[in-house]
Amino acid sequence: MKDLVLVAINAKYIHTNLAVRSLKAQLSDFDVEILEMSINDPLHRIIKLLLDLNTKRIGFSCYIWNMELVLKLAEVIKKARPQVQIIWGGPEVSFDGLALMKAHPFCDLIIQGEGEAKLRALLANDDPDDLRTIPGLCYRNRAGELSENPDAEPVSLNQFVFPYLNIDMDSLDHKIIYYETMRGCPFSCSYCLSSAKQGLNMLSLDRVFAELDFFIQAGVKQVKLVDRTFNCNLDRAKAIFSYLIKQGGDTNFHFEMTGDLIDDEMIALLATAPPGLIQFEIGVQSTAPATLSAIGRKISVTRTAEHVIKLLAQQNIHIHLDLIAGLPYETYAVFKESFNRVIALEPDMLQLGFLKCLKGTRIREEADSHDYQYASFPPYEIISNKYISAEELDQLRQIEMLVDRYYNSGAFKDSLAFILAARIYDTPFNFFEAFSHYWDRQGYYDVGKSKEQLFGILEDFFKDHQEFQLIGEWLKFDFLTRNLRLPAGMGDTSPDKEWIFEFLKDSQNIETYLSDFIDLAPKKIYTRVKFQYFSAAFLSQLSGTALSPADKPGLMVFSAAGSRIIIQ
Repeated sequence: MKDLVLVAINAKYIHTNLAVRSLKAQLSDFDVEILEMSINDPLHRIIKLLLDLNTKRIGFSCYIWNMELVLKLAEVIKKARPQVQIIWGGPEVSFDGLALMKAHPFCDLIIQGEGEAKLRALLANDDPDDLRTIPGLCYRNRAGELSENPDAEPVSLNQFVFPYLNIDMDSLDHKIIYYETMRGCPFSCSYCLSSAKQGLNMLSLDRVFAELDFFIQAGVKQVKLVDRTFNCNLDRAKAIFSYLIKQGGDTNFHFEMTGDLIDDEMIALLATAPPGLIQFEIGVQSTAPATLSAIGRKISVTRTAEHVIKLLAQQNIHIHLDLIAGLPYETYAVFKESFNRVIALEPDMLQLGFLKCLKGTRIREEADSHDYQYASFPPYEIISNKYISAEELDQLRQIEMLVDRYYNSGAFKDSLAFILAARIYDTPFNFFEAFSHYWDRQGYYDVGKSKEQLFGILEDFFKDHQEFQLIGEWLKFDFLTRNLRLPAGMGDTSPDKEWIFEFLKDSQNIETYLSDFIDLAPKKIYTRVKFQYFSAAFLSQLSGTALSPADKPGLMVFSAAGSRIIIQ
């Protein structure tokens, strides 16, 4: 019989759970198994897998995205296997353990806070009727009364075994791996769980270097560091960046950064990183001084913008910038200003999130003073406050969907750049707002849309605008840059087939425009390229110079290697 089964229910199939792996790594002398599923897996499939396991205990890793499913799983398992001890742990159960146990009698134990040392103490306990010595534990005593032990100081991270040491990494192929080099955060943002406890707990650099090497040697595709403010210690962050740059490899490392703490020395160091090695997520959250002050976020928006601009100019670091809607003192109009200021930096992604009034956070405690209305169930997302209405937040949610599909996807990079630069709408926010109204009127939010349909919808939106032709050409350019075929409805301006074959038979043409295909026969090249005519105005914008008379279109050829303008 197993001592313990640790259950991770992830938000997506591609995700992995760091917590259960860290817990298991500390329990090498116990028989522990991990069952990892996602919230998209059928309830009864997960139940079947759990019931098939012969175990004394089942521990659930609890988060805002899976708590509803965990409640169902725990209840069914307890009723089907009353002798199995049900244990909960994780951020979603770490702040109201007694209330949760009172409301859900099928839960036997809750481990609040960091779980590695506590879970080990629980499994090693020789007297299951005496749990008073295990810190942070909620349980029922011998009389059936609920008890809660005081928590203890965190254990040094250096004492913990590396979570991935004895794991078959091939089983995690094509999944995102999560990793931490520190716990805690030096800042006290009111909406963040990391503000609930002060202090930092950092791994030694020797450990960090060795563990980063492990990921690189294993060929992991992406490692996301969950460190809340990775660059809070500049020298340490620079040392880790230097090590990664020196080691190279194909692994992408994702870091959560604070923008104004970056300095010029770090920017110069990062300029030496190969493209694809490093990406940053930088939380701006708001550009409004009153809002930043209210949430305790002491950052300089100006310095953040300056550093982001410098990093983006180097074109080797993928950068995500974050905004949060629903913060104190931020009206719809104020949020619009934040949106326009941040998107003007032209980040690779603009992540628009919505405030969640999480358990244990200061912003939840201050809900009455700001008239916060938020959902009573996970993820506790904002409904309204005294500064922004429910209707305005719903409008921002619609805009967020379009920002994600059109801006963050990268599929419309050049066409959106033209639309925004041409000031067809006064501001980027005004464009997305008007576009969202169009989506709403047409009923597009109600059904899924393919990539091809997204292009057609944006083109139709501008069908009565004087720049319609140029917008259509930019959309075609964006589409052909990633696909060597045209969707239905997108005008095909290809030369005739005979002309194309004559062009491909000329070795000089191949050498000049399609050098990747020098050794291929024209028939094989034909299936791997796409020719299209574009207006002189478009080609002039694309190249920055006039290439043909204003009334004469020019020709471009597209292949997997990129696109070229053909000089005729």
